[in-house]
Amino acid sequence: MDSMERVTTKQAAKELNMDVEALQYLMRNDRLPIGYALKKDGKTRHAYYIYRGLLDTYKQQLQGA
Repeated sequence: MDSMERVTTKQAAKELNMDVEALQYLMRNDRLPIGYALKKDGKTRHAYYIYRGLLDTYKQQLQGA
């Protein structure tokens, strides 16, 4: 599996057993090390970049592996 593969917020939230709103909040506040939230100038919404490799690494840390 490609570690640079992008994952949707919906899929990442499902894998982390949280709702999408919580995942987005944590990412906007740099509290979730699975990618980054980017807000472009003049825009009100964020774009979320979640990477498979970072998500899998974080899930392993949560399991204590």
